[in-house]
Amino acid sequence: MALVIIGVVLIAIAVALWFNRKRQLSKALNIKYHETSKVADVVDIYKQLGDGLDGSYRGNIVELSGMSRSDSPLQSEHTNAEVVYYRARVIHEYETLEIVRQQDDEGNYYEREVVHNHQETVSDNERFAPFYLDDGSGRILVEMDKAQRHTITSLDEYQPEPPTGYDPYGIRGTTTGYRYIEEIIPNNHKLYVLGQAAESHGNLAVVKPTKKDEEFIVSTKSEEELVQGAENSAKMSLYGAIGLGILGLILMVVGFTSKGG
Repeated sequence: MALVIIGVVLIAIAVALWFNRKRQLSKALNIKYHETSKVADVVDIYKQLGDGLDGSYRGNIVELSGMSRSDSPLQSEHTNAEVVYYRARVIHEYETLEIVRQQDDEGNYYEREVVHNHQETVSDNERFAPFYLDDGSGRILVEMDKAQRHTITSLDEYQPEPPTGYDPYGIRGTTTGYRYIEEIIPNNHKLYVLGQAAESHGNLAVVKPTKKDEEFIVSTKSEEELVQGAENSAKMSLYGAIGLGILGLILMVVGFTSKGG
């Protein structure tokens, strides 16, 4: 019966990988389909069509490339970098010791120590700054709070000391350290943006598309890197789906055969 259950689980994972493959291929096609526009052209279309719509203008999907520009950039929490976005985390890692009683092949009982590793999130802070994308022809506001964000990891290190003010009270175990992680989108940095041009709060902006199958991306990676990453992910998902699907079927057949015997 155990083999059948494992087989079912593997097939379920294979199905999930297959759907991930479809999603990644769709993402790659979405990015490839759109031509990079000039901000000035997007603004011109808005000026021609947006008048009289009383703030309800929803334009086309636009692909843009330019520099992030913020009049009020943030200072990132861990590295103090000038950014338009950051996510800063601190994770407490600790160990607990458990004495377990087991039986050997001869029926004798013995005790052994088992170390369990644990993680606790101490802090997880995310902040956005209003910013424009400037491609030299003009600039346009980007509302990226609902976007797929491809960031830069500015910090990922292990430190023995906890953040100021943190007390691991009530945790039974031995602290091994604290992992400090920070992901950022810097100010004045080259970005790739794919989203819908629309009026938002009286301003033209790139926002999350109204259609669910359209992508909304704000990325520190180039268009080429995004396409290659999505296609590679789709390829690996295909290989994984085929491999796990076949293995799952074999285990199910063996399990049912053994049960029948």
